[in-house]
Amino acid sequence: MSNNSTAHDLQEILRQQALLKRRLDEEEQALTSLAKRLWAQQETEKARLSRELHDGVGQLLTGLTRRLQGLSKTSPELDELCNIAELALSDVRQLSRMMSPTILDDLGLKPAIKWLCRNLFEHETADIQVSVELDLDIPKDISILLFRISQEALVNCVKHSHASKVTLSLASHHNVIRLDIADNGDGFDPTSIEPGIGLTSIADRAKAFDAEYTLTSTPGKGTRTTIKVPV
Repeated sequence: MSNNSTAHDLQEILRQQALLKRRLDEEEQALTSLAKRLWAQQETEKARLSRELHDGVGQLLTGLTRRLQGLSKTSPELDELCNIAELALSDVRQLSRMMSPTILDDLGLKPAIKWLCRNLFEHETADIQVSVELDLDIPKDISILLFRISQEALVNCVKHSHASKVTLSLASHHNVIRLDIADNGDGFDPTSIEPGIGLTSIADRAKAFDAEYTLTSTPGKGTRTTIKVPV
């Protein structure tokens, strides 16, 4: 009886463990699904704000610029104001495109990544080399994921790395897409800093898509961000 009782108790423990594991897996799937819906909602909101910037503020600045251009011939001060208005219009257009890059929907991930790199490094001293080799049909949500991670990593590079060379490589192999972004800049010790919003966002997005995320950096030897996404 004792042996039978022990075996029964063990089976019950194993059954409860399996039940608990199943519930945890279901909760994790639910949280992942919720995270994806929230990010999709964020992209929708960014698109709305982008349109408002373009159609609202952008149109007002366009009208102001044209009026000042017509008046600037009569006054050097008005000519200076015209230049300021043109710069403001350019900044608004750039912000609108960065918030919701229509090129991603219109032309796909490869042109969008090249456009992103060109725009971010247009006025930077760092040299950027881009290689995109994709032979897969990429779902829209994964295209957005890779674009936003590229955007976050490259913006961090521009702001903090002081690099002279940056490389971005995006390639697909056996239904896996790999993104590598590396620089030869200042680097840092990942164990000694608190991850900021940008790095946390990259990690959370990667986890939601079952992607493998690796960040390696050494002070004085640059930084590398690697993402492997199953398609």
